[in-house]
Amino acid sequence: MPTVTFEPDGAVLEVAAGTPLLKAVLRAGRPIGYACRGQGICVACRLRVRGDVSPIDAAEAALLARLDDPGDQRIACLCRVRGDCAVRADYW
Repeated sequence: MPTVTFEPDGAVLEVAAGTPLLKAVLRAGRPIGYACRGQGICVACRLRVRGDVSPIDAAEAALLARLDDPGDQRIACLCRVRGDCAVRADYW
C-alpha cells in the first residue's frame, strides 16, 4: 500500500491507491481547510505535494489557476494517491 508522509515531522500513513489526499489528511488527524466539503470548488484544501499522485485534471487546473503561484501545490480533494508521496501544509 502507498504511504503518505506528512512533513515536516515525518509521520507516515498507509492508504489505498486512489485515496484522495483530503481523506488521507483527515484520517491522519491533521488540520486542513475544506470549505466546499471536498466537492472540488474551492482552494482551501491545497497542499504542497511531491511524489506519486494523480495527474492534474481540468477541474484541478482551473482551481490552481486561481492561485498566484501554485508551484507544487495540489487541491487535496481532487488529488489522489497513486504511490508513495509527501505532503506539507504551511500551517502544520
